[in-house]
Amino acid sequence: MPYTEVTFLISPVDPWRDILMVELADLGFDSFVEGMTDPVGPSGELKAYIPSDRFDGTRLDGLLTLRDPHVSVHWSSLEIADRNWNSEWEGSFQPVEVGREVRIRAEFHPHVDGFAHDLVITPRMAFGTGHHATTRMMIQAMLALDLAGKEVCDLGCGTGVLAILAERLGANRILAIDNDPGAVDNAKSNIERNGCHAITVEKGDASSLEGLSFAAILANIERNVLMEAMPFLAAALRPGGTVLLSGFVVNDRHMLAQRAKEFGLQPNERLNEAEWALLGCRRPDDRSSG
Repeated sequence: MPYTEVTFLISPVDPWRDILMVELADLGFDSFVEGMTDPVGPSGELKAYIPSDRFDGTRLDGLLTLRDPHVSVHWSSLEIADRNWNSEWEGSFQPVEVGREVRIRAEFHPHVDGFAHDLVITPRMAFGTGHHATTRMMIQAMLALDLAGKEVCDLGCGTGVLAILAERLGANRILAIDNDPGAVDNAKSNIERNGCHAITVEKGDASSLEGLSFAAILANIERNVLMEAMPFLAAALRPGGTVLLSGFVVNDRHMLAQRAKEFGLQPNERLNEAEWALLGCRRPDDRSSG
């Protein structure tokens, strides 16, 4: 299958290159290579790859990163010959460890003793290998939750890594949702690969939560999507439940916190890793007021 390679020159590189990767993944780009940062300046390069039959350059101009006045982005595209993408990915993918609790690896990596949870992930086109700060923070926050016997939703599930971890942490029913058919297929494969039985994967978005309820909701998505999804998240969260939000930078957390409060959620947890942020919110237990 022929691919189109799009090269982006970004200045400043942080946090914009990571934000751009999240936006491009939503457009169907499935592989990324970070180029060298200018040794005497703040600029950097990102190469992004997408099947040529799915490439539409006009959609790039609508990306928030390309329109934000605080960053300069220039891009060019080139169609390239078919390559062994799996082989290239295998050569660059390294296991991710979150403390001594969670290790995320590919099938070709050997198992290592000493971790409470060993997750085997093949990302293919989906986001969520644990390499990104937002995924690592979500894992850290999940480890502090009591999910035993609970119902959990993973909204924007990507590879399904958070849903898989939720089952390992004792959740008895997990609904994993993504609007990308490729991510849905990838998540199903990874769920089977990890021997999970409590996870259902569906194609959808935040509106898919209507009429459902969960003790915990995981949403590692882009900021604007989270803002739009907040009423659905709040309505689907049970009293006393927790929603974990990530996929945005530290400077935007106040926006998410205010939006959460508008729908009756109480911010109660904050994590940072470099420029990236996590916000945990709780829905008050109605019984405590009665």
